[in-house]
Amino acid sequence: MARTKRSTDLDTRNKRLELALGRRWMDTLGPGAYLSYERPPSGGSGSWIARWCDLEATPRVYKQARVGTADDFMDADGIKILTFTQASKAAQAKFTEWSRAAVLVAGGEVPHEGPYTVADVWRDYLADARVRGVHGVRIMDQIAQAHILPELGAMDVTALTPRRVQRWHQELAQQPRRRTGRARREGEEVIFQEKPATDDERRARRDTANRILTNLKAALNFAQRHGHGRGVNWSEVKPFRNVSQARVRFLSVEEQQRLVNACPPEFRALVQGALFTGARYGELTKLQVRDFNAQAGTLFIQFGKAKGGGYKPRHVALTEEGQRWFVSHSTGRRGDELMFRRGSVARSGRKEALSGFDGWAAYDEVHAMELACEAGQVDKVTFHELRHTYASGLVNRGVPLAFVAEQLGHSDIRMVQKHYGHLAPSAKAEAIRSLAPVLGIGGLGVVQPLEIAKPVSG
Repeated sequence: MARTKRSTDLDTRNKRLELALGRRWMDTLGPGAYLSYERPPSGGSGSWIARWCDLEATPRVYKQARVGTADDFMDADGIKILTFTQASKAAQAKFTEWSRAAVLVAGGEVPHEGPYTVADVWRDYLADARVRGVHGVRIMDQIAQAHILPELGAMDVTALTPRRVQRWHQELAQQPRRRTGRARREGEEVIFQEKPATDDERRARRDTANRILTNLKAALNFAQRHGHGRGVNWSEVKPFRNVSQARVRFLSVEEQQRLVNACPPEFRALVQGALFTGARYGELTKLQVRDFNAQAGTLFIQFGKAKGGGYKPRHVALTEEGQRWFVSHSTGRRGDELMFRRGSVARSGRKEALSGFDGWAAYDEVHAMELACEAGQVDKVTFHELRHTYASGLVNRGVPLAFVAEQLGHSDIRMVQKHYGHLAPSAKAEAIRSLAPVLGIGGLGVVQPLEIAKPVSG
């Protein structure tokens, strides 16, 4: 649409100060899109005004809005006092907003009226995420309600600056963790834990702040793509560096055996499935018996997690031990049965909502895992750490990181490198020592070339 260009009359303060007072000076930024400069008769600083005409409407629709003060006598701050280039970008944001609103009106929809706040941004971003099938939307919203919207929700998105977001991000990292548990009643005071005191606690809080910042920046970028905002480059807001290297818990083979032995039968099967495949809890709970291919020795994960929402299917190659276990677990069962059942395990909550469902639902594994760890005398681990255990076992045996990433359903090795890369050097060394060819040239002062016999002519 509109584009930024140089103006022979408006791009420098010296040229603008030579213009007559009390008049309007226009610069064309695109079809029907103009940046107007108006300096009052009193001789004060001029104003930048975006003017736009909907050329496709009948009758034509005109809109205008002041986008800032010209840097005639004060240096630009990029917020209220703007250079010609900054004013052009702010005007373009307005043109995009008005153009999109015109499209909505033409389609029979009602465009947003009044200030478009950060809370409005978050609402629309979540609605879009739900349509696209993004995972974890409910948790994302809970985090935003706790950490983003109380501080920034009422702000007009056009008034939000990278500096303001950076300050919020830094303050967020200094806050202690909230005490979680049951849902708070309306008006109930938030209870915080002790402030982070150790280096690892401070690292963890910064890591959490980074993840919340990522969600906010994604929402703000979404708003800009839909014509809201001032064209701010939100990548200017920098996350804390080197804070995401949390210690990942891996179970030893002995610990895995103790954990499996301590589980009740139906949960034991689920744990075994996780340790043989590295699949996520949600992926395992959706498996059907037909997803195991005994002939190929693979397990089909139909509902694998995909970046940006939706699902990404994959085939997991099973070890011989894993193949034997899945054969015994699936023999004699219908193909459309759930691979993992929970018919005989009592639920502590949601009994009415899940009555008649004998599969594993969200969060069912949490309490079962706690009981199994206690019974098996294993330090507390989460179900997701069974996935880490599987991956670390592959890396320690010298399996290339690219193959590990494929087994886990990652599109590249970055996540594998992040969590398990420190295990790879020793595994690589062992693999090279055991797999590299023996050349038979060590200890010889001079290597004698082999004499190649000439072929005998017939």
